[in-house]
Amino acid sequence: MKNIVRVVVVLVLTAGACSTKNDYQVSSHLTPQQQDEMMWKIIRYVGRAPEGLTFEERFYKPYDSAFQEQAKVHKFDAYFINGNTHYFLVSRKAPSLIDKRVATGGKFILGGDNKVTSYEEVFRTWKMVPDTLAKREMILFNKFVNGESLLPYETRNSNGIDFIEFPDERTYFDKASMQWKTK
Repeated sequence: MKNIVRVVVVLVLTAGACSTKNDYQVSSHLTPQQQDEMMWKIIRYVGRAPEGLTFEERFYKPYDSAFQEQAKVHKFDAYFINGNTHYFLVSRKAPSLIDKRVATGGKFILGGDNKVTSYEEVFRTWKMVPDTLAKREMILFNKFVNGESLLPYETRNSNGIDFIEFPDERTYFDKASMQWKTK
């Protein structure tokens, strides 16, 4: 009987320890309306702009409809808020002959006026079939939120397993301009 009690106590403590892990479920942090609002705040950064647009032109009102369409094809896969930093993981369908998706992980901070004051994309994955992406993107997101290095998952270090496409040896995210650049 004592052994059964010990096992139950260990199981309860283990379950309690597991429940303190970060909850990345989008619905735990944002209502459906807030999800739409947050997507609208970041879509001009993470979405594809109409061809020929400069980065600054992305924010012009005449292009709202183009970015509303982009918002429809992106979805939050994970979300976490720590203080005033919002960590996000969004994905979209990728051009491919078979069903594939690509994900972007990053973070942003909202200012007093509820506008993005700081934005950074930390990684963009390779195109993957949805099941594979779901597993790999969460590994990356968890490490990112916890401040762990993502270097082992970059293509040059991942031993042929597709995780992170960008950044790489030539492409990096420039925090000052809030966009991807090539060296």
